[in-house]
Amino acid sequence: MGRPIGKSKKRREKRLPDGHEVMKRRAPSDLSLRPANFESDPKKAYTAEQLAEIGAITLKWNQIEAHIDFIGSFILFAKSPFWLQLSVDKVLSTKAKLSLLRECMKNATLLDDSSKQCIADCFFQVDQVRAYRNAIIHHHIYDHEKGIGSYIDESRSPYQILVSLDALQLLYAMLCTLLDELREIDLLFRIETDAQRPGRLDPSTGQFRSLDVDELRKSVIPQHTKRIMALQKSRKDLQKLPKFPDADLIRSINALEEFGHDPAAADST
Repeated sequence: MGRPIGKSKKRREKRLPDGHEVMKRRAPSDLSLRPANFESDPKKAYTAEQLAEIGAITLKWNQIEAHIDFIGSFILFAKSPFWLQLSVDKVLSTKAKLSLLRECMKNATLLDDSSKQCIADCFFQVDQVRAYRNAIIHHHIYDHEKGIGSYIDESRSPYQILVSLDALQLLYAMLCTLLDELREIDLLFRIETDAQRPGRLDPSTGQFRSLDVDELRKSVIPQHTKRIMALQKSRKDLQKLPKFPDADLIRSINALEEFGHDPAAADST
């Protein structure tokens, strides 16, 4: 018997979960996935450790956001009047400042390909954790026993987010490493925009001398990029963010809808 194309197409159009999502997914429509018990009180639904991690994630993201705001306003526009720096900081959101920093990176004349890749990798992860952080902060209690919360995202679409203790702890660890990366990337933008150039004391004159372009390109930027790459390796070595605890059930339900049976169950018999 052929696959029921109508159901498969309907699933794609609805963009329902397929059981492979990490941390965040579209809300499933199957009623069998609804929680058996509901709890509206956060202090009853979540442990003290979960609530502490949610608070820590909030504060750590504030530090990340503040550093992006600083680079995107006061470093990128270091040679502009102070009133313009303040105006940029007020007018542009953190997301817009990231876009502006990406444009600066693309048009950079001192940064090499490795340093640009490090910046791009960090900014990509910042976008990812921003989505997770927003979901966690704005979520509503849903299936507290499985550690799943629900929320409506910026597109007004229903989503679910993992708020289990292990998911929250791993996300917090990732936020910590990203903040360290941003602090190092800060210097690359200072060099590129000439906001602050490294230098050394000239022994013959006793005056501070900024390093020339060749020294920056051949020595300073590559060495600093290696430090960032080491930080990024530490982040990538972290345990991966978890999938949803009912992922296997989601895949079984999908298989039943599309094939009329669960191939995985048939293979195990």
